[in-house]
Amino acid sequence: MEALVKVTSARKTREGGNNSPASAKPPAGITNAQAAIVVLIGIAFSLGVIFEWEPLNGVKTWAHWEWPWRDLGVFETGMWMLPSILAIGWVLWRVEKRASPQPWQLLPLLVLSNYALQVLGMLADPRGIKFVGTIVASAGATSYFTDAIAIQGSLANWLRHFHQTQLHWHSTTHPAGPIVFYYSFLKLFGGDAGALVGGCCVGLMASAGVLVVFRFARLWTDNHKARIAAAALYALVPALTVFFPEFDQAYPILSMLLILLWVEALESAENRVPRAVALGLVLFVSTLFAYNLLSIGAFLLYYGCYWMRKNRCARSGWYTVVGVGCVSAITFVGCHLLLWLTTGYNAVAAFHNALHNQAHIAKILNRPYSVFVLLDPYDFLLGAGVLVLPLVVFYGCNRLRSSDVDRAGSALLWISLATIATVDLSGLLRAESARAWLFLQPLLVVPAALELSRANLSWRLSIFAIQWWIVVCLKAKMTFIGV
Repeated sequence: MEALVKVTSARKTREGGNNSPASAKPPAGITNAQAAIVVLIGIAFSLGVIFEWEPLNGVKTWAHWEWPWRDLGVFETGMWMLPSILAIGWVLWRVEKRASPQPWQLLPLLVLSNYALQVLGMLADPRGIKFVGTIVASAGATSYFTDAIAIQGSLANWLRHFHQTQLHWHSTTHPAGPIVFYYSFLKLFGGDAGALVGGCCVGLMASAGVLVVFRFARLWTDNHKARIAAAALYALVPALTVFFPEFDQAYPILSMLLILLWVEALESAENRVPRAVALGLVLFVSTLFAYNLLSIGAFLLYYGCYWMRKNRCARSGWYTVVGVGCVSAITFVGCHLLLWLTTGYNAVAAFHNALHNQAHIAKILNRPYSVFVLLDPYDFLLGAGVLVLPLVVFYGCNRLRSSDVDRAGSALLWISLATIATVDLSGLLRAESARAWLFLQPLLVVPAALELSRANLSWRLSIFAIQWWIVVCLKAKMTFIGV
């Protein structure tokens, strides 16, 4: 994706509320006391996980949800995963130097660090790296590979009848994309090798999200150091490691691209149409892999309202919002129409069938709304590493105390929180939100990292080390994928 487009001079800078970065008043940063609170929360939480304090892993007895305890050995797992935090720490230290490398020189190391966390975490398990293939091939854990094996005849013929095909557990509520993905690996590498290589590629795609986060963070700030911190914190999101190899790991890339392209299309007049077309293409790809990504529409709606208010609801603003939406919708529908004409894949019937299956599964699982509307946010924070919560709170509080600065950052924070709240209150994605809401993690990770980037280096490194330790503890003490 090409570099972020330049915006008009009237646009607020991401560093402050004035039109000129040089004149913008810097927002208040995290204090030593606040940083100490974050560290203490992280230590307390990690101790709770180590000593298996319930209900940190869920409350199965009355809510039908928990991540079962296990013990891979916390310190043994930590030794396996140590290289990743050393590499991330070096990046954070190096970016502080006056002659620091360019971001493109540091970001690949963060990508590799995240992928190493996934692979080394799997090696810490007695079942080893082959367990990746076992998970992929399991009808209960993912089921996509299982359904790929069942494809008879041509792929086009299977796609034509996809909405009528008998599928396994997870596949019944998803589009055809994940099955087609593993079908290609099955044809290229065969059964066991195809499952292993395909699963490893899913993890690598998830790690590529580190690059997208660096770009995504530019919605908040142009500061390279802060954006590197966002990429580094995203690399340490526990859900990216403990759910390897699940497709949910890669979905944040699509959600970030949807948000980026929508914002860029509204903010940039000269590149509006290309961005709108790209938005439609990304939405098309998203609906080939997971329908839960459609809930990102809440962010697009809220940001559209914010953008209209910022432009004083001028008629030209209405034309812009409607125009971008129409171009994106035409592209989206056109791509699905082309897919239908070439393969016979009926996206509307597939979506309707998935909704029917989701409603049927919801009755079987019996997960009450009144319970999970409260538990899901905690599980989401568990997947984030818990530390993001106090950091996001401090980010918001420091801007409330200085309401005249960083208005764009404040607006993005409230829109992000409103989006997460909308997903929760809708009740559409109940339970296992550490996994199912993974596509929403960037909305918390970026503001948390921006606040953390304003702490001094010693506190910053300490908090990153605690975040890594939480990843280790969760990997060693909880079972997130059962086969």
